[in-house]
Amino acid sequence: MRRTDLYDTVRIVMGDVSSDQLPAGRPRDPRLDAAIIDATVAILTERGYNELSLAAVADRAETTTAAIYRRYGSKSELVAKAVFRTDGDDVVADTGDVAADLATMIGWSVEKLQHPAALAAIIGLLGESKSERKKGVAQSSAASQLTAERLERAKATGQLRTDVDTSVLASLIDGPVLHAVLGGMAQQIDEKWIAQLVQVVLNGALPEATTAKSSTRHKKSQTHTTTKNRKVTVK
Repeated sequence: MRRTDLYDTVRIVMGDVSSDQLPAGRPRDPRLDAAIIDATVAILTERGYNELSLAAVADRAETTTAAIYRRYGSKSELVAKAVFRTDGDDVVADTGDVAADLATMIGWSVEKLQHPAALAAIIGLLGESKSERKKGVAQSSAASQLTAERLERAKATGQLRTDVDTSVLASLIDGPVLHAVLGGMAQQIDEKWIAQLVQVVLNGALPEATTAKSSTRHKKSQTHTTTKNRKVTVK
């Protein structure tokens, strides 16, 4: 996997911006694009957001600040794109199994957000001005939109209720992951944790027939303790 493939969006998680486009007629060098992204991630990891400058990125990428400005309008825009990209093949999973795909995407988000470069970017971007923060939010919104579109396809195939707001579901995925990462609990996230999150997210979005069957099975096996400490099975 290429280094730049390690970073995405959460769910926090981040889309293309107009200033990332070169003037018409000027071809882009993909090798330079990759070098700029790699340099940004490396400096974030080593020095943090406040110590990152476009001059330092240009020096490490063996280019010029002018070349960077042709691609990105500001430092925050560059960082958001480098860390929270949405153009890789590890952003949205679509195998047809919505539960499995959500688990896969949550795993990707955890892996990327717990990286030192991502943590440095989040902390640094939160300290920027309102206008600069909006650029990071644009990246996050784009990632959430991609997730919502995946959930819309699940609605179309009958895996989710048709009245479910998929943008809300997408935010329910992002929030717990970001909370865990920023709280220093990322190392505690395992397959069981991810499976439980997927279950919580989807239980309120399953078709009614499926929900009813699940509730019936739960009710049949439910037990409670009486004042005499006797376990009684509810029929």
